[in-house]
Amino acid sequence: MAKQNNNNDDGRKAKRSVFSILSGYNKDGKGVKKKKITDKERYSLKSFFILYKNRFWNLIFLNLLFMLMVSPAICGLLAYTGVFDTRVPTPSNILYAPVYGVHLCSPSPATASLIGIFGMQGVLGVGNNVTRVLTYITFAVFLTFGAANAGMTFVLRAYARSEFVYMRHDFFVTVKKNFFGALALGAADLAVITLLVFSALHYYTASMDISYTVLFFITFSAGVIYFIMRFYLYILLITFRLSPAKLIKNAFILTLLGIKRNLMAVLGIAVFLLLNVVIFMISIPVGITLPFFFLAAHCGFIACFAAYPNVKKYMIDPYYAEHPEKGEKFKIEEEPIFIDRG
Repeated sequence: MAKQNNNNDDGRKAKRSVFSILSGYNKDGKGVKKKKITDKERYSLKSFFILYKNRFWNLIFLNLLFMLMVSPAICGLLAYTGVFDTRVPTPSNILYAPVYGVHLCSPSPATASLIGIFGMQGVLGVGNNVTRVLTYITFAVFLTFGAANAGMTFVLRAYARSEFVYMRHDFFVTVKKNFFGALALGAADLAVITLLVFSALHYYTASMDISYTVLFFITFSAGVIYFIMRFYLYILLITFRLSPAKLIKNAFILTLLGIKRNLMAVLGIAVFLLLNVVIFMISIPVGITLPFFFLAAHCGFIACFAAYPNVKKYMIDPYYAEHPEKGEKFKIEEEPIFIDRG
């Protein structure tokens, strides 16, 4: 029996040997050539749409996570819109007070008619304890805004680099590692945004004096520059160890050096925001809920995909050129210590 099994094994081996000789199965072939992907290909417009398609649902969950972190801002929005204000009836015309004063001093059928015309009642919202509490809660966003942006930027940077990331875990680990830096940057970021927005609105709605027009365009230009600088601020925060002055300086320099990609990102974000506005005009309930799912993370991905190649080109690659001993296996997120290129 054992002899018969050995004969069967020898027969199968002989058949495999003949098949290998005839088919060339065991011969060494050329194999598969591994093509090295350049940064130009990796961060091209085509790659952006491929990554965006693959990460679409992840970006929705990331946006929800970000909105949860900055939820105190919703309280400020409710307080500003007066949803919980106390409704008080009041004359809607500013001429009611002088007309009523004239009627008290010299009552006549004419003044009584004027009171009937200018004394039409409207509804005025007056703040109460609820709106005051909501306003106080809003200030908590200064504590969470920077942390939320830092955590989201880490995830978006990984997506832009086509790397795998555990969203919730890496989000909060990044927040923990960069908490104080993110806290300071987030508070300053919100302050600058608020200052620029209110300044631009003030100069735009002020008198048509040429000085106000010039100030409006100066403020608007500063707002555009700072808007692009924000593409880099949080990437630099989580990637490098820089002082606040160098962080701002490098963000400004990269804004100028990467102007082509930056303007493409601004255009993409503008199209995305315009789409949200159009949807809001078509359906207000849908337009109100869209920012909770799309706005921050999706626009942030556009900005990060445009900005990170510039950071890599002008800051990361020169560092590896000066320190070849680090090698490609040296991960940025493991030891974010780099030389300031500015």
